[in-house]
Amino acid sequence: MPSQTSHRALRGFEAAARHQTLARAADELGVTSTALSHAIKGLEAQLGVPLLVRSSRGVTATAAGEQLARRLAGAFAEVDAALSDLKPQSGRLTLAVTPAFASLWLAPRLAQFEAELPDLSLRIETSHAPVDLKRATQIDLAIRYGPASATDDVLVEDAFGAFATPAIRDKALAGRSVEVLSPRWRMPIGEAPSWRDLSEQAGASFKVAHERVFEDEQYAVQCALAGQGVLLGSPHLLSLLIQRHLLVPVGPVARLDGPAYKIVGREEALQSGKVRKFLGWLRPQFQG
Repeated sequence: MPSQTSHRALRGFEAAARHQTLARAADELGVTSTALSHAIKGLEAQLGVPLLVRSSRGVTATAAGEQLARRLAGAFAEVDAALSDLKPQSGRLTLAVTPAFASLWLAPRLAQFEAELPDLSLRIETSHAPVDLKRATQIDLAIRYGPASATDDVLVEDAFGAFATPAIRDKALAGRSVEVLSPRWRMPIGEAPSWRDLSEQAGASFKVAHERVFEDEQYAVQCALAGQGVLLGSPHLLSLLIQRHLLVPVGPVARLDGPAYKIVGREEALQSGKVRKFLGWLRPQFQG
């Protein structure tokens, strides 16, 4: 590789290949998408090979680009680790979670988190797909959602039940027809639980007028809060809403077992003081 190859261009290319979009890569690096695009095109011209395939939906690494991105990720990880060793322990923690966990569980607790851990700042990255922590070295910790194995560090095993505002709950229990609100998972872990599953496996029963399906769970929750129907939801994600009686269980408690929230991180990150401190705050939230 020519000695005059721009380090900034290499960083930009690796980020673009990892995010598969110039916009998110530019945001990570603190540059504009236009500047990043020009830098990568200059790198391609200098090397004499195409590194990215560009489309209206984003960018994808070519075979040569994938090979280069993989090696650059490892090299940058070593550089970042070496520089980190020279600096005092940072109080900034980057956490990767699903959009639903971020908006429904974590965001409502940020004020509590900041009050209890004022020396630790939290940066949240959301994605429906699991993040490759070996390549995404800027991420300290991930909370993943899916089937759990015996070796996984399980934060909590999920469950699903029927929840609604008190008024809609009373309507359903009075035998009147209600709409049901179902989220559809965009994560690569299989099909989301259905109302039929809840009825057949957990014994929930009420008259259903119509089922509305949502691509994002938080939209279904907002409709439930607006009194538009009965939600098939997770009591863990809805816990604060349930505590405040904004949403309540519909009928006798019926639960349908679901996947698990799992804690994942690189070994060196898991041993860092800031990650241990964060997990010391997080785990008790799901106990009892």
